[in-house]
Amino acid sequence: MIRLPARGPWRLALLVGATLLIIMLGGVALMGSAGAGPIPVLITGAVLASALLILLRGWSTGTYVNDAGFAIRRMFISHIEPWANLVGFDRTGERIVLHLTDGSTIKTGIAKNSLDTWLRPSAYDAAAIAFENWSGKN
Repeated sequence: MIRLPARGPWRLALLVGATLLIIMLGGVALMGSAGAGPIPVLITGAVLASALLILLRGWSTGTYVNDAGFAIRRMFISHIEPWANLVGFDRTGERIVLHLTDGSTIKTGIAKNSLDTWLRPSAYDAAAIAFENWSGKN
């Protein structure tokens, strides 16, 4: 699947910084708790695993499209739909909102003030046009 819009400089800075921070703090925490016994090591490992899962999910959030459909991945929930379920979409506000055949609406990650498009209005326009083109093809 193709991510719309591509990760912007603000999101990349945040994710790369968080990745480096978890790697550094994780190593220090594991080395610091290694001689303390099994309980502190298990707690440290559980905290690091949780932080790593949240970080990996942060890398995968966004709006994705392909010929079969689209996926909206948020931090704790995902919506995956075929193009046949899309009735229309609205891009008049701050973000693109999808309208589905069952009457529900889904807010996408394509927004004027997201980490991917902040201070880059042309990135929002390009992503909105790309989504419109993908939805029109199918």
